[in-house]
Amino acid sequence: MGNKRPKGIVLAAVAAVCILTAFGALGDKSIGNHEAYVGVVARGMIESGDWVVPMFNGEARLQKTPLSYWLVAAGAKAAGDVNDFVVRLGSAALAVLCALAIFYFVNDTAGFNAGMFSALIWACSLGYIRYSHTGRPEMGLTCFVTICMLSFYSAVNAQSRKKQIYCMLIFWISFGLSMLAKGPAPLLLIWPALFFYFLVFRKWKLIRKLLPIVGVILFLLIFLPWPIAVFQREAGAMEVWKNEFLGRAAGEYASGEKPFYYYFGEIFVLFVPFSAFLPLGLVAPFYRVWEEKRETIIYHWLWFVAGIVVMSLCGGKRQHYILPVMPAAAVLTGIILDDMVFVRKAYTKKFARNFIAANIVVVIVGIVIFALFFAEAEEPDHNYVIKEFACKVKASAAGRDVIGYCKANASFIYYFGRDVDVISDINDVYTRYSAGIGVTATGDNFEQMKQDGRFELLFEGLDNGRGFFMKE
Repeated sequence: MGNKRPKGIVLAAVAAVCILTAFGALGDKSIGNHEAYVGVVARGMIESGDWVVPMFNGEARLQKTPLSYWLVAAGAKAAGDVNDFVVRLGSAALAVLCALAIFYFVNDTAGFNAGMFSALIWACSLGYIRYSHTGRPEMGLTCFVTICMLSFYSAVNAQSRKKQIYCMLIFWISFGLSMLAKGPAPLLLIWPALFFYFLVFRKWKLIRKLLPIVGVILFLLIFLPWPIAVFQREAGAMEVWKNEFLGRAAGEYASGEKPFYYYFGEIFVLFVPFSAFLPLGLVAPFYRVWEEKRETIIYHWLWFVAGIVVMSLCGGKRQHYILPVMPAAAVLTGIILDDMVFVRKAYTKKFARNFIAANIVVVIVGIVIFALFFAEAEEPDHNYVIKEFACKVKASAAGRDVIGYCKANASFIYYFGRDVDVISDINDVYTRYSAGIGVTATGDNFEQMKQDGRFELLFEGLDNGRGFFMKE
């Protein structure tokens, strides 16, 4: 790969793989509940023209920062409407950007082959494929946290001041965008790792060269306008953000019951089919055989480990919270694989051959076992059931209003295409019903309405756990 033409071909091939794994069958599956929030909010932004305060079903939705809403709304403006593909388009595009950024920056700090392997490993991992195929904000957060961490390391190792400034501008812009993607998570995913990097390598004097004043101003100009604008219009915004962010970190809700070691297993799941490389990556910094690459390995190790530890200390735990550190695992694996295939400084040819062959065999056996015993046993797509029900209600209502008894599922509202008032008093529901308004109900609420005797059931959902009541 000594000349530019083969490298260009390799880059094109890697980009093609990244696009294929991110965009393949992107709109095939029905929208899930969390994605539906994004789609409904984006649709509301287009209809109202208000892109500042996210609104879901008539109420301000301030639990999440707005970048995912803006991306879907922008995509929908270009495409003509909000649909399943458009809801996921931003995540898929940012996944590709994340993978190509890995190729670019790792090529700069660890060599072309390491960059190639790192990008391919990330683009073929379960975490990449799963979260590029969802409209949730996780891939946006992961993309910009990754660019932050990679551009920062290129900056501290830059040979020229011009390149250092260029990389730090990318760092501060990406930091601001990461906060818009899913703030304040980047504070925990970026800064502890950087602190320990400075602590380990004693590079405190370098801080003054990393645009600490200009960069902070740039970051604030990107991130602050939105929360300030929301705070001026929504008096309760601060209380929502306090409960959402501090309460989630404290584990007062959102899976707070999960143990400290929860992520220790999830990293192996997200890194399939390269999970066998994780132990090698975790011990790699402790071997001096890496020589000039050792600092690079330690930096990415700190990014990976510090993120896991910090997120483990938080009370609220969910699998996707740890996704932004997985690109660091891909880079560590890319450097290791480069050594196994080309360099052979840390690993012997025999060990590399046996390890890679064994990993391939395990992956193939795993695929076969899954295909034989688990693929056929998958449960029906719950989101599809909701989609079919919502579309049937939309057709039956024929433009008339519809309300939900006690609750309305976000996916239902997304596919129904309009807001759905939620009424908890069954007598109030009957008053609306008598006026010709349709009523949806699920679970125990559905059973209660069926047994009430005053409502005419027009039809039930495919799962028989939901129904639509309306006077003919």
